[in-house]
Amino acid sequence: MKIVRSLVASAVFISLAGGVIHVGAMFAGLSWFTFFNAPQSVVESYKSGTWLAPVSCLVISSLMGACAYWAASSLGWLRRPPLQRPGLAAMSIVCLVRALLLPALAIYHPELRNTFEIVAAIVWGLAGIGFAFAFTLAKTRREDARVLVSRASVKLFGS
Repeated sequence: MKIVRSLVASAVFISLAGGVIHVGAMFAGLSWFTFFNAPQSVVESYKSGTWLAPVSCLVISSLMGACAYWAASSLGWLRRPPLQRPGLAAMSIVCLVRALLLPALAIYHPELRNTFEIVAAIVWGLAGIGFAFAFTLAKTRREDARVLVSRASVKLFGS
């Protein structure tokens, strides 16, 4: 169980770090956008001062924050959000697909064969595994809560 909780905690921290990186890119400048392989349209937006770059960064950062929140809630660190289990399942699928698609895409897109993309695929694959375990923990925590409620009602009502 300790390994499971560690993997879920890793997913939380990976998501938080990704969110911080996306917000930080707005302030750190063009070098961060290029280092983190932002799409050319986002790089051009940053250069010209249009809204695409900052809005994209904030939207992606918010999504990563939501991922962190949902996973942290499965550990009991934060309050349970609505649709916790479907959200965690979707997060896990997206992260795992992102990680598993890189080898296939790299065959036809040689620009994806670099250290950054490989490390990113591994890191988000790890996050996907963490979100999958968070999904199972969320079920366990909900079942544990039902047991506690039923025990409390037995004590209160003597049934």
